[in-house]
Amino acid sequence: MVRKHVVTSGGRVLLLEEMTKDQARDIAREFYREVGGANFFQRLCSAFYQLATADPVLAPMFPGKAEDHARRLADHFNRMYGTPDLSEGWDQRFLASHLHVVIGNQHRRRWLTLMRAAGEEINAPDPWFSDFMTTMTNGSGAITAASRGAAIARGLDLDREGTVIGQRRTSAAPATSDEENLQ
Repeated sequence: MVRKHVVTSGGRVLLLEEMTKDQARDIAREFYREVGGANFFQRLCSAFYQLATADPVLAPMFPGKAEDHARRLADHFNRMYGTPDLSEGWDQRFLASHLHVVIGNQHRRRWLTLMRAAGEEINAPDPWFSDFMTTMTNGSGAITAASRGAAIARGLDLDREGTVIGQRRTSAAPATSDEENLQ
């Protein structure tokens, strides 16, 4: 049983005090069907990566072929909504693919802007696409936080926008008990 779950469905916001996993899966299946299924996600992701790989802010984050990135992201969305596997957003491979880069606020905002533009380009159906963008807004916040956490663990200093401002110096080795007694 999942408790206090907020779900968007067909342009409606539903606050459900109690929702079973089956109910959550039914909502995901309805969304997947109404938005256009696998074909929709392939078109959306292809349009998005065409925009992203030409964008000065995002292009450095996506080396390689746009088609490869588009296929992987479409596969992710198809597993998430088409299967549906509601834990797909936290898949280890998916998370790991975002931990080697620092995702700052400008990256996140640009990603959302270009995803929205890709939806407009392919005439994504509303209210379903608006629901999807709400999920992407929330999910991109979590991925941004994970990316920053990994950067901090690597010793990078970040400002509040998520821009790298330096590398933390490694401190001297901790004093041994003999050294502490001398001080």
